[in-house]
Amino acid sequence: MKKLILIPIIFFSGLLITSCDSNNDTVAPAQPGSIYITSNPSGAEIWLDGVNTSQITPDTIKNVNEGIHNVTLKLQEYNDTTFAISVTGGQTSIVTNIVLVSNIMTTLYGPVKIYETEGTTASEPSGLDLSSGNAYGISSNQKDSVDIYYSTTGTGGQGFLVQSADLNPNLIRETDFRVGSGSNLFDGEDSPIRNTGTWTNNISDRETNYVFLYDHDGHYSKLKIVNWGGGVPGEPAWVEVQWYYNNTVLDNRF
Repeated sequence: MKKLILIPIIFFSGLLITSCDSNNDTVAPAQPGSIYITSNPSGAEIWLDGVNTSQITPDTIKNVNEGIHNVTLKLQEYNDTTFAISVTGGQTSIVTNIVLVSNIMTTLYGPVKIYETEGTTASEPSGLDLSSGNAYGISSNQKDSVDIYYSTTGTGGQGFLVQSADLNPNLIRETDFRVGSGSNLFDGEDSPIRNTGTWTNNISDRETNYVFLYDHDGHYSKLKIVNWGGGVPGEPAWVEVQWYYNNTVLDNRF
């Protein structure tokens, strides 16, 4: 009888031992990690997996789950920049000096030489198409593309002026001018917004500052007279101009 009773007791004890051992196999959850990000320029919004963290570069995003994450940097006047990063629990993943690319779409033209309207030939064009960078004669087949031209008489007989095409009875395109405060075409200064009363329709052919232009199609340009010459017997007066043309309508950034 003693042997018969002993067997089930031993079996039950074995079950208890097995059950206790299985409770000790529970896996602890992984610790969160962090991401440290810097950008050039700084001040970009940091978005994590499509959600705005409300933090800007440079900064550290904390309590990020372990694994692969998508980070997007957003900054006004720059393209969004997205990249993937692996995060390890308890560690900080570091991404530094992400270079942001400007979304300003400009084309630099010139120097292009245009000539005074009097005494010039077909090979010495007076007009300029700002969008293409081409110089055209104001009586040529391309005259309707001319935005500005180098006038001998100028508006109101004021002499040699670079002025809006529509001031010539044979041309149709209107361009507004506003002289800037600087002389370095590459200083990054944006154009003022075009409005009435502060813009004119011409500049002197000896203007040394750059000038902002607003053309017939609503595009802004930033132009500078970089050289001039001629105006003597046998050589008509000329100016050389260089300019940025903003390819986006109503975008005044440079």
